[in-house]
Amino acid sequence: MRWLLPAVSVVWLSTSAGCRRSMSPGEEASGAGPRRDWARAISLVVTEEGYVDYDLLEQERGALDRYVAWSANEESWGGRTTRDWHSRYLNLYNALVMYQVLERGRPGSVLDPRRLLPIEGAAFFLETQFKVGPDWLSLSEIEHERVRQKELDYRDHAALNCASRSCPPLRPELYKSRPIDLNAQLNDQMTRWVMDDRGLRIEGDRVIFNPIFEWYERDFYFFSAGRGLCSIAADHATGARQKKLRELASRGCPHDFFVYDWSLNHEPRLP
Repeated sequence: MRWLLPAVSVVWLSTSAGCRRSMSPGEEASGAGPRRDWARAISLVVTEEGYVDYDLLEQERGALDRYVAWSANEESWGGRTTRDWHSRYLNLYNALVMYQVLERGRPGSVLDPRRLLPIEGAAFFLETQFKVGPDWLSLSEIEHERVRQKELDYRDHAALNCASRSCPPLRPELYKSRPIDLNAQLNDQMTRWVMDDRGLRIEGDRVIFNPIFEWYERDFYFFSAGRGLCSIAADHATGARQKKLRELASRGCPHDFFVYDWSLNHEPRLP
């Protein structure tokens, strides 16, 4: 999910080297059923803390496969332009991450699969492509070309999940197509993230941010019309954490970044 190299140049290198691997459930799906079934399944497999119970996901594999197959069907996109592409790509990215984790036999980390390009995580995010309507896209292309560079919304960084323990928490529901509903979900997702230690920690008079805030600091700055990291986090925080973030924002936002934990975000769901 996260890299510093420009997405376009990396994708060009991957494609030109002929090292793209295609993944597909090898079936066709249409109608509203696959989306409905996956919405039910995700409510079961995502834990209260926003991790994934992959044992349960294995049991719901049929719903996941049908959703991935449905997303490959051009008719399911309703044409080349629809108003709900924002939520569709967020939902699809998260589903394809989980799908690839299962296809690869649940590696200990998304960085583990053997890669051809000299880039960490290349096999998972760059060298594997999926059928998406009329296109074949990697996770990197979905994230950078279909979400970041199109929507210009820093809250998407709280909505995309890369199957790692330091990722923002997953929602136990799909993102909704109506802009007013999606806006509310994204605001809530930012709040969940910055109120969780996976988003940031406050240590004395210093904020320790998730490295995503460093990797995409320009997104947070430009997409918020120039607000700093502490101010953005305070906008979405609540209670004492919000108060402290506003205080630190007024003092120049002294901060650092913690080390990202790429280990698989598996967590058994409590009965």
